[in-house]
Amino acid sequence: MGLLLGSLIDRSRTFVKNYKRERYNKEQFIKILLPLAVCVMKADGTIKEVELKHVAKHLVRNFSAEYAKELYRQLHNYIENNVNINIDKICQELHKNATEHEKLYIIQFLLGIAASDGIFQHEELNVVQQISDRIGISRRDFESIKAMYTIFNQGSAYYGSRGYQYGSGSQSYSGSYSSGGYSSGYRRPSYSLDNDYNILEVSSTATDDEVKKAYRRLAQKYHPDKVNHLGEEIRKDAEIKFVKLNQAYERIKESRNMK
Repeated sequence: MGLLLGSLIDRSRTFVKNYKRERYNKEQFIKILLPLAVCVMKADGTIKEVELKHVAKHLVRNFSAEYAKELYRQLHNYIENNVNINIDKICQELHKNATEHEKLYIIQFLLGIAASDGIFQHEELNVVQQISDRIGISRRDFESIKAMYTIFNQGSAYYGSRGYQYGSGSQSYSGSYSSGGYSSGYRRPSYSLDNDYNILEVSSTATDDEVKKAYRRLAQKYHPDKVNHLGEEIRKDAEIKFVKLNQAYERIKESRNMK
């Protein structure tokens, strides 16, 4: 009887675990993402064309042309009719029902929108961080995902009063900042390993063993297979974090002459 009871409990746990993982299919998942995307785009008071294109490309990659158009119309309906989005209700549902891997992907997707115009506005970052907190993502995980966007087309992030701005090795930018009352031109600074340590969620003073353990833990956590049930294209999007994680680890290893 004890063995039978134990077997039934194990099977029920497996069923619940699998049910929760499969709770959202691709269509359900994207319909939750759309209103959250609108909240991020509207945060700074201006919805930019590049942000809309970023979401549109995501829809086209994941759905048929006809269904992608229908979803895009829904997106425009939220915007044009100024539909009231109950972000608390959405976040409560996600906190309760979404898997950890689905939640991590949501934050990756929303930060991708915020970074699509080449600058992280404070207002947009604040909204994504609030969503992250409410759905149960740790601040450490949030900072790790955000850190991968500080490398943009092989460039680095600049921080000013208006947010994080990016440049690449072949480009330079100039801009005026209201804070401090000065204008300045700036070029991409030399690359810092601090960003890689942020991605791995460890400090630069961590031991080699701690770095290796952090990498193994995160490689399992962010493996793209964890979102296979949401479709191949979303899986490919999830590979971005996985690739950035591996690149960060390799650069840290090289800097430390780790084996």
